[in-house]
Amino acid sequence: MVYHTSQRGDFVSEVVQNLNENLKSQVSLYEKLNSLERDKQKALIKNDIAEIENITVQQERLLIEVSLLEKERLLWAEAIGDELGKAPQDLTLAELVGHFPVLESVRLDLDNVVGRLREIHATNTKLLQQAMKIVEFTVGLLTHQEQNTYTHPKRKEQEENRRLHLLDWRI
Repeated sequence: MVYHTSQRGDFVSEVVQNLNENLKSQVSLYEKLNSLERDKQKALIKNDIAEIENITVQQERLLIEVSLLEKERLLWAEAIGDELGKAPQDLTLAELVGHFPVLESVRLDLDNVVGRLREIHATNTKLLQQAMKIVEFTVGLLTHQEQNTYTHPKRKEQEENRRLHLLDWRI
């Protein structure tokens, strides 16, 4: 494609504007994901499984939208990369801001929202890990005790090998 100087300037300007709008849309979706992560944290603390499932479904829908926007963003990055003589995967948003200062605001917004999302997601991951440890501990208490609560009447164990189990799994 060959552009005259004014046409190329208009083309690049339009592509940068489209990229800026795309990134603003991504920021908006990440804000929604952030809100859902905070709601999920409350549900995790309350141990409200139904609410956790509901929130997870909503998050999956938003992540599909983010994925579509990301594919579109790569197309805009490719067009800009062609103009700058760089591969789109080698272009960072910080580098693009150096060429196109109009992107600075959305870059800051994106950094901010993704940083907050990472923090709350890390906290939620720890909450889930703690919940799993509690489940494992509880299951351990129910299955590995000193002597059997329910045993098969014909089975005899040596006294030193007896352990208490809530359920005798051999039945």
